[in-house]
Parts: sequence; structure tokens; C-alpha cells
Amino acid sequence: RIQILFEGITSMTNFVAQSWKRLLMCRPTHFDVVHKGLNAYMTMDDPVNRSTAMEQWKKLKDLFEAAGIKVDVMDNAPKMVDQVFCANSAIVWGGRAIIANMIQARRLEADASIKWFRNNNFEVYDARDHGYIMEGGGDFGYNYDRRHAYIGYGIRTEREACEVVKDVLDFTGTDVHCLRLVSEHCYHLDTALLALSQGHVLVYPGGFDKASLNLIKEINGEEKVIEISREDCTKNFATNCIPVKNGDSHGLIGMRFTKPLQTRLKDLGYEIFTTPYYEFLKSGGSLRCSVLDIGI
Repeated sequence: RIQILFEGITSMTNFVAQSWKRLLMCRPTHFDVVHKGLNAYMTMDDPVNRSTAMEQWKKLKDLFEAAGIKVDVMDNAPKMVDQVFCANSAIVWGGRAIIANMIQARRLEADASIKWFRNNNFEVYDARDHGYIMEGGGDFGYNYDRRHAYIGYGIRTEREACEVVKDVLDFTGTDVHCLRLVSEHCYHLDTALLALSQGHVLVYPGGFDKASLNLIKEINGEEKVIEISREDCTKNFATNCIPVKNGDSHGLIGMRFTKPLQTRLKDLGYEIFTTPYYEFLKSGGSLRCSVLDIGI
């Protein structure tokens, strides 16, 4: 697996360096699964192998850095077992970070996030001031052309928080849409939707209510919406991948895909790159959960 991963770095160098400029990651020093039932994946049936988790995390970080991306690393505070999923720490847009107000099990992470963003010269807004649950970049996504952005709500993030985000961040030139999640397996937006670099959108239909699914199709065009299977959603976390682009070349970094989905993506012109990240599935997270784009 290591050889396969690093063979892929050379061919994708021009992809990533042209899209994701700067990422935030959190070293999984204290990563564990201790909150049984916090999401549908946290069964605690299979204990976390922390050394394997660290190895998989380092491979992902090495993959980004070999492609020329600046990766900032936040230290993992003791007892904060979920902090590695730093996508949930904030929504960053235009140099401003709105710090998440997460559910009780992760709420203490906010103080560490505020300190990091302030120390790194971001304008900071603390979403806890409003009291609504808002789980950061996990419930936020946007199209590559940035004409449309999405905020997921209904499982973790509350509907009222969508309006707070729209008020705090400057979305001039971007239409922001609120999408209702309805499946326990799609507790964040990034587990049910992913906008790709050619205007396609990966969607798990069972993750949304009918109105939200119709809105996704209306915004992007039905011909651009790729509906994925339950296996690709809940086993492969296909929407929790990272789309990359350089000129007319398009790619997707993920953990794994079913053969039908991989074939369809390749037929549409996407090059597929995979890296192991299975240890983090025990907590209901994958690649995109572990990175926050802070260069937007």
C-alpha cells in the first residue's frame, strides 16, 4: 500500500498544488472512540489501533505536502479524542473563521480552535455566543466556482445556525443554501454531498429530505448529479473525499470506491487516487473530516 500511495504522488503533484493551497490538520495523538453511539458508526466493537491511525494520518499529510500544499498542524490536546477531525472546528471563508459550537462531547475543542486561529492571524467569531449547534466545515461545502455554497442541518447543526453563518461570513457573489439531513448515517453534510471540479456533485439521496435533494438537482442540473449507493456512502465515505484540479485535469483523493462508482468517475474524466484511512472509520470519519481548508 505504501508503494502504491507514493507512486501516485508524482502523477498528482500538479493537481493538488493548483487547488487546495493551505490546509489545517490535527495530529491524532489522543485519537480514540469513547463516546458510544455519538454517531451511527461509533459502536466501539473494534478498538482503535492508535499507531495505525497515526501512520495513516501521516501518509495523508505526506501526500499533501509532496504535492506542494502548506499543511498547518494543530496539536491534539489531552482527552480531546475527536480533535483529529478538525474539519468540524470552524468554517473559514475570506480570512474569517467562525468557530464551531459543537455538541457537548466536543464543545471543549472550541477554546483550542480559537487560540490557534487567533495566533495565526484569522479574524475569529465564536458561534457559541448564539447558542445554536453549528459543527463547522463538516456541515459546509461549496461548488468549485464558488457560485453556490451549502450548509447542512438537521442531525447536528441546527437550522437557526445557518442564518448565523450567513450573517457572519461575507458570501458576496455566492448563493448559500441550507440543506436538511435526515439520515443518522449522514450526520454531517460531508458524509452525504461532495461538489467535484467539473461541476458534478456526488450525492447520497437517502441523506436528504425531498426538498433538499430537489434543490441540489435544481442548482447543479440533474445531469451533473451523481447519486451514490449506500455502500459508497456508509462503507467507503465517497463524499468525504477531496476533489482536486489543475487546468483541464481533474482528480479525486479518497479512501476507496465501489467499482461501478470508480468506473463512472473515470469515464467522466476524473483520475482516482486512494490512500488507507480505515482506522478513522471506527469514529465515523474519513479524509475530509480530517482537514479544514483554511486558504479559501
